[in-house]
Amino acid sequence: MGNLVIAKMTGTLPPGTPEELAGPAEAPVRRKMRFASLDVLRGFALLGILILNIENFAGYEALMDFPVGLIKPAFVGWHAHLDFAIVILKWVFAEGKMRGLFSLLFGAGAVLLTERIERRGETGRAAVVFYRRNFWLLLFGICHGFLIWFGDILFPYAVLSLIFLYPLRRLAARKLIIVGLTIWLVGGTFGSLRFFHVADVLRSDAHLTAARAAGSAATPAQLAVIGAAESERKAESASAVEAIREGRLDYVAGWRYGVAHEQSLNKRAFRSLIVLEILGAMITGMGLYKAGFLTNQRPVKEYVRLALGGYAVSTPLVLIGLWHMYRDGFSAAADARWMSIPYTTEVVGAVLANASVLLLLVRSGRLRWVFHPLSAVGRTAFSNYILTSLICKVVFSWGPWKLYGKLEFYQWYLFVAGIWTVNLIISPLRNLGRNGARSRQVNRDRCRAGTRTGSRLAPGPYRI
Repeated sequence: MGNLVIAKMTGTLPPGTPEELAGPAEAPVRRKMRFASLDVLRGFALLGILILNIENFAGYEALMDFPVGLIKPAFVGWHAHLDFAIVILKWVFAEGKMRGLFSLLFGAGAVLLTERIERRGETGRAAVVFYRRNFWLLLFGICHGFLIWFGDILFPYAVLSLIFLYPLRRLAARKLIIVGLTIWLVGGTFGSLRFFHVADVLRSDAHLTAARAAGSAATPAQLAVIGAAESERKAESASAVEAIREGRLDYVAGWRYGVAHEQSLNKRAFRSLIVLEILGAMITGMGLYKAGFLTNQRPVKEYVRLALGGYAVSTPLVLIGLWHMYRDGFSAAADARWMSIPYTTEVVGAVLANASVLLLLVRSGRLRWVFHPLSAVGRTAFSNYILTSLICKVVFSWGPWKLYGKLEFYQWYLFVAGIWTVNLIISPLRNLGRNGARSRQVNRDRCRAGTRTGSRLAPGPYRI
C-alpha cells in the first residue's frame, strides 16, 4: 500500500489554488478559492476526534480506549450489543484515525501557507508568518492544556511544526511521502510500544500465567508474582474511585490535578517518541498535498484503490484484535499483544482509506447538504475545538450536573451527537458573520485607498 501511495502520488500535478489551512488569512480569501475537499476533511476529523476524547471527558476507564472498569458497566443488559457495536465502529473507523487525518491536514497546511505567501512574491516573509503562527499555536496549546483540558494536542503539533516542517517544505512530493510514511510506520510503532509499555505488560503477564499454572508447586518467587498481581488489582480499584472524585471537581479544585495530568501526558508522549506518529503523518500530508491527493486532483481509480487497500490492511487487524480482546476478557495483555503492536499500521491504512472515501464523495457532488456544514466546521476548526472542550468540561465536571462517571457507555455518544449538532449549526453562521465582516473591512480599505490616491476602484471582492 505504501508503494502505491508513493508511485501514484508524486508531484506531477500542480497543487492548485492555495486554500488556507493553518489559521486566519493575512487578507480575506474568497470562498470559491478554498479547496472544499480540505475543509470537509478537516471538519470530519475535528468532529471525529470527539468520538475518542469523550472517553476522557465523560468517565474513567481501567483500560485505555476500552469501556472496562466503569461505575456503570458496559457490555451488560439490553445495551450490551449496542456497546459492542460502538467499540467495533470506533476502532475500525475512528481510533487514532481522526488524529492521523488531522495531522495529515496540518502538514498540508504548512506547505499551503508558505506557498501562498511565496506566490505573492514575499518569499522572505513566509518564514516570519509560519513561525509566528506556530508560536501562537504553541501558546494556545499551553493555555488549552493547562487551563481547560489535559488532553490537548495543539502543543505537540506546534512543537513538531516549529522544529521540522518549515525546512522540509521544499522537498518533492515523492520524498515527503517516503520519509513521512517511514517515520509514521516505523517511528510511530516504536513510540506506541514504549508509550503503552507493551514489553513490560507482556513480560508480567507471562510470569503471572506461569505462576498460576504452577498451582501448589509454585515457587516463592511465583507466589510473590501472584500476590503482586492481586495488590495491583486492588490498587486499580482505589485509583478508579480517586479518578471519579477528581473528575467531578469544579474548576478551581480540579485545576492542580489537570496541570499534573497535562505535564505527565506531554512528558510521556515525547519521552516515548509516540509523537513520531504525528510527525510522520504531518510530513506525509505535506507530500500528499503537493501530489494533488488532498486537493482531489488525482484520478478516481487511485482513490478507489487506496480505499480498498487501506481497509484491507486495517480492518482485519482491528477485528482480529477485538476478537482476542473479547475472548480474553479485555485484559491488559490482550490489549498489548493484539491492539498496541499493530496499532500504527492499522491507523495508517484506515486514515488513507477514510480520506479517499471522503474525497470521492466530495468529487461526486452528492451529499452537499452534509458537506456544506461539515466544511464550515473545518473552516472554524480551532474555535470548534476549544468550544467542545469547554462544553464537555462544564457538563461533566465544572457545572452543577457533575456527570463524570454517571452515564452509561452508549449515552456518551448521544452526547457526542449533541455536540456535533451544535458545531454543524453554529459553524455556518459564524462563517457568514466572519465573511461579512471581512468584506466590509475590505470595502473600507479600498475607499480609503481611493480617497488617498484618486484612483478608480475596480468592482468585485479582494483577491489574494
